[in-house]
Amino acid sequence: MTKQSEVLFASAIPRKMDRSETLPARFMRLLEKLPIKKRVRGKVVAIKMHVGGALGYSTIHPLFVKLLVDHVKAGKPRAVFVTDGSVKKAAARGYAKNTIGARLLSSVGENGKNVVAKKTGWKHLPTVLVSKPVLNADVLINFSHIKGHGDASYGGACKNLGMGLVPRKSRYDLHSLEGSLKWLEKKCIHCKKCLKECTTHANSFNKEGKYEIFWHHCRMCLHCMLICPTHAIQLVDRRTERFQEGLARVADLVIRHLRPANVFHINVLTDITIFCDCWGLTTPSLVPDIGIMASQDIVAVEDATLKAIKVKNVIPGSITPPYRLRKGKHLFEKLHGKDPFAQVAALKRLGAGSTNYRIVTVN
Repeated sequence: MTKQSEVLFASAIPRKMDRSETLPARFMRLLEKLPIKKRVRGKVVAIKMHVGGALGYSTIHPLFVKLLVDHVKAGKPRAVFVTDGSVKKAAARGYAKNTIGARLLSSVGENGKNVVAKKTGWKHLPTVLVSKPVLNADVLINFSHIKGHGDASYGGACKNLGMGLVPRKSRYDLHSLEGSLKWLEKKCIHCKKCLKECTTHANSFNKEGKYEIFWHHCRMCLHCMLICPTHAIQLVDRRTERFQEGLARVADLVIRHLRPANVFHINVLTDITIFCDCWGLTTPSLVPDIGIMASQDIVAVEDATLKAIKVKNVIPGSITPPYRLRKGKHLFEKLHGKDPFAQVAALKRLGAGSTNYRIVTVN
């Protein structure tokens, strides 16, 4: 009989007006139930999170990062660092060594070259470039803020590793699994929102007014397509589930490299918005804050996380136009037209975890 995985859950809803009942206090008690201190002694520990950007403020609050760092330090590691693709402007959102208690380090180097090439054994993505600092660490804490996502349907533990630990080149390769972009000239009104939204300045209009993409710089993040008010940029040859599997394969590769016993997944289900934090904007929370879930089984924690986000709990007025609820089962599927459980299914097929789990509430 397969061993049942365990997902720890700390609710954001206090039973009474008491500091010990709040989410930070419960988070501290949740951490004590994970074997983090036992694993980190004398080791190098990487904490992977998303530090956000621009005018976004819905990333994980620095207080929770500090509580996690303090807990890790209590286990006497050799070193601990917090990492994301770029941390240049992290201090603007409260992430600095003097606020979170650990140094911040770009996971791939600010030039995108602090990476290691790894073979995946998958024909659709034979090789991927992965963060050298994380692969060289002994223990990884996958600290994810849960939110919707235009390409992946949702962003959680899987995407935090699958997309968050690779440079621009591999991001392009991953996003290209979705299909290719096509510009529809007759629909274009030349509002140039697509140009403003491109963080790598990969697109432009030439002298004849034709839309062009400099593919060397393109990450295929689809921000240009998603921001276009007239749908003049479209994705052709859609292969959404292949993209989801690509994320899962990179995440699985990282977990196997470090060994599952040395990887902890912590999902923060607060400020759950329509879009990824990489957009650099924050819209109203779709549902009330739920809490925090944690496990060493990425399949279990992702499955439990998604099942906790329910359509019936949508807050009136939280869905920003032009988005609306469409067909689908899950809230994120109704918003983005893609099944968020595809990531879970891909991870499960790869043997990264199990949907046979029990939820243990930490009061």
